[in-house]
Amino acid sequence: MPLLITDGTTAREQHTGVIFHEGKITSGTSHVDLRWDQARTAGYGYFTLDLSGIKCEGKELALFGLSAANTPTTVGSYQGYFAHGESIASLSNSSTSDNTNNGAYFRLSAGRNGSHAGRYFGYFKVNIVFPVDSSQTSANVAPSVWWHGTMRTSGVNASHIAGGGTQTMNMSYGIRIGTDDGSTDWTLGSYVLTGYKEG
Repeated sequence: MPLLITDGTTAREQHTGVIFHEGKITSGTSHVDLRWDQARTAGYGYFTLDLSGIKCEGKELALFGLSAANTPTTVGSYQGYFAHGESIASLSNSSTSDNTNNGAYFRLSAGRNGSHAGRYFGYFKVNIVFPVDSSQTSANVAPSVWWHGTMRTSGVNASHIAGGGTQTMNMSYGIRIGTDDGSTDWTLGSYVLTGYKEG
């Protein structure tokens, strides 16, 4: 239910964020699936995913689209990303940035494995926006995805990470977050998926 904002004589609706999923990882996990198809039908088109205290030692942190229950995308991710920081500071160094064309997933840790040294974990804000409005539900509707965060990664160590792109395959059911290869090396962290109404 929206809030009503008023100046005393007129009022307007103010939609606030609604938390659709939240949880915590405390032992070896390969992935968590977060469904949003019903939220999309109800008019939610802008989502944020907050990831805190992420530990995935020796593996990449990845975000896949879901076209149906337990059906992650296998192609269609187009993106660019970078991780620069403690050991490689310059963005002009080609080893700090890269791209993926028609990949299976978004590379939240910028194509680098977690290297946490027991205590330096990952923190990310991921934005996922569907174009126009929720009436655009076909598989041809490509959402924009962009993220910003920090994590200790292989090679760069303490890293400033960002990336963005789109997914051209159907991800209308939801998203999957976890390790890039499906291994159970994601051992710690919390997640919150919040949705916002359009307009």
